[in-house]
Amino acid sequence: MYTQCPACLTTFKVTPAQLEAHGGMVRCGICSAVFHAEQRLLQVPPKPKQAEAVPPQEPETTKNDRRKRSGKTRRRSGRRRSDKLQAIDEKLAEEAGIPTVTKQPLFAKPRLRVSFLLWGFASLALLMLLAGQFVYFYRNELATLPAWRPYLVDICLYAGCKLRPLRDISKIELLQTSIAPHPQYENALRLRATLVNRAAFRQAYPWMEVSLTSNAGNVIARRTFSPIQYSETPLEGVLMPNVVATALLDVTNPDGKAVGYEIRLVTP
Repeated sequence: MYTQCPACLTTFKVTPAQLEAHGGMVRCGICSAVFHAEQRLLQVPPKPKQAEAVPPQEPETTKNDRRKRSGKTRRRSGRRRSDKLQAIDEKLAEEAGIPTVTKQPLFAKPRLRVSFLLWGFASLALLMLLAGQFVYFYRNELATLPAWRPYLVDICLYAGCKLRPLRDISKIELLQTSIAPHPQYENALRLRATLVNRAAFRQAYPWMEVSLTSNAGNVIARRTFSPIQYSETPLEGVLMPNVVATALLDVTNPDGKAVGYEIRLVTP
């Protein structure tokens, strides 16, 4: 919306907030005249008028110099009176809190407080932070992918995190198992097993679950052994590909009724 000062005919752009203040009364930022903006509203700013060509005129000589001096005196006194009235209007406007409208470009574009470049860098930083958190918390799942694991190993060297060894228990094969009475204790059995990692990568030792069965096929005893409990040789932490490892397990035979057994490889 636009309004026009009735005193100096200057056009201003006004806001609804300026119109609501003091019932639409505003003060001109050019001549300081106070007027009602709503009564001088314009939907479209007036087009600037082209200056009309004025033919040059020859200066007129007056017959009486006194008349010229008296005219200048009246103009100066009128100008002083206008200045006094303007000062009074400004003081009253300031005391009443009437908003002042200033002349601004009618088609000026609003300035952006934050540049798009800054927003772009901030968004990129947030995306990188989110990606880093995702990789950190799901590093073990991502490490199962062969293409990702070397990079995650390097990242954990700097970040101080640890990766779980790769594990695919279906690639671990039991080559041979045997059972016999324990050489030292009664009602005890000794089991031997040989296992090999058929995967193309190193992986952690599995746990072994041993079940003893009766003549009817019922389970009468079951126990799970950790790698430390069944390994015959010092553990290196992982099973190397295609390297045979041996296991030795001692189990009790309740009342000597066990006639069969089963060994399963399980994950902890």
